[in-house]
Amino acid sequence: MTLLNKEYMISTLHKLYRTDRWVNELFKAAGIKLDEIETYLDDIFDNNYFDTCSEKQVQNYEIEAAITARRAQTWEDRRAAIRAKWIGTGKVDLTLLQEVVNSWHNDLVTLTFESGRIHAMFNSPVGVPTDLKGLQDALETVKPAHIAIFYTFVYYVWGNWRPVTWGFLYDKTWGDIVQIQEG
Repeated sequence: MTLLNKEYMISTLHKLYRTDRWVNELFKAAGIKLDEIETYLDDIFDNNYFDTCSEKQVQNYEIEAAITARRAQTWEDRRAAIRAKWIGTGKVDLTLLQEVVNSWHNDLVTLTFESGRIHAMFNSPVGVPTDLKGLQDALETVKPAHIAIFYTFVYYVWGNWRPVTWGFLYDKTWGDIVQIQEG
């Protein structure tokens, strides 16, 4: 249990002063102001990092970086777009592009340069990832205009499954089947 600043300050006084009305009122005024300052400092500290910043700070970062948010984007996707814009400057090479991609899907997308094109291989999760449009926009902004990019997505195919019978799968849900395969 955390004590408010007023209670903490009064608890440090001698026990004869703890019940004095004047001391209590004085410490109440100071305690309220210190609580406000503490909240303000917590907000400042949380807004220093893209992954913990408040919604208001996300909007401020978007204005500064000239990013237009789409309705379908979650707050996490918007934070990822800000991070990608922040780190997406400098000499453009595969390492920089990989850092931009890692803003969304850390180590789940592998970029390679094949036959004069950039190949983005989505290793996991299976299927099309969330906010693919935001990721594509960020890569298009950073990569050189003359280099094409293509995407490969992983899907479950029958060859990926351990041998099971249809009778075994009959009463299972998709979630049960995925857990069986991962376990």
